[in-house]
Amino acid sequence: MTEYPGLGCNPVPGRPDAVAEAARRCTAAAARLEETPAPGAIPEWAGPSAQALADRARRAAAGLADVPGALRAAAAVLDDWAGTLAAHHRRAGELDSRAAAARRAVRDAEDDLERAETEAQFSPGTHQQLTAARARLARQRDNLDRVVAEARELERAHATEAARVSDRLRALGEGAPLPSSPVCPGLATHLETFSAAARELGVTVARTPVAPVTPPPGAVGAFAAALGGR
Repeated sequence: MTEYPGLGCNPVPGRPDAVAEAARRCTAAAARLEETPAPGAIPEWAGPSAQALADRARRAAAGLADVPGALRAAAAVLDDWAGTLAAHHRRAGELDSRAAAARRAVRDAEDDLERAETEAQFSPGTHQQLTAARARLARQRDNLDRVVAEARELERAHATEAARVSDRLRALGEGAPLPSSPVCPGLATHLETFSAAARELGVTVARTPVAPVTPPPGAVGAFAAALGGR
């Protein structure tokens, strides 16, 4: 995790590299799903049971038809978020450098004021220097406060953008709840490595088919393999 000792906090949580990697995985999963052949009839098998299986397979395929598009849309959202995260990190780094310099200036001004106060006790004629030292300390503290205020504004902007990204990802999943046992554990684990907004990608992966079906084992295996879960 990136540290900002000058600011004393991390106003921009999240890892751009992890978000970009998740976007890449979504794009790759979409491509692999699109390459998965549609279920077809089994020439050596006919009759009611064969027809029932074929119908079930077609419903399963229909339920997965929109997933590649949703994954590509999620990848675009995540790519955009990765760029925003990188920009926020650069801004936080600049503020951290300024804050560190401002804190040093405050400490120096405090030392100067302490010396001026000591001198004023023994040399009444140094009152003007004491007044100047107090003014310098006030200016340095004001400067530090301005930098901290900018960092807080960045933190608010970051949180707002993260919430917007989260909403966009959630919308791709049509409001479906996050799965408790996702079919892609590798990707789900990876999502935990970056900011909370990107975790909403799990909603996209869990899109509910229009017609509830129980896909045959082959369809489940193909879907899980395409998402990197197997």
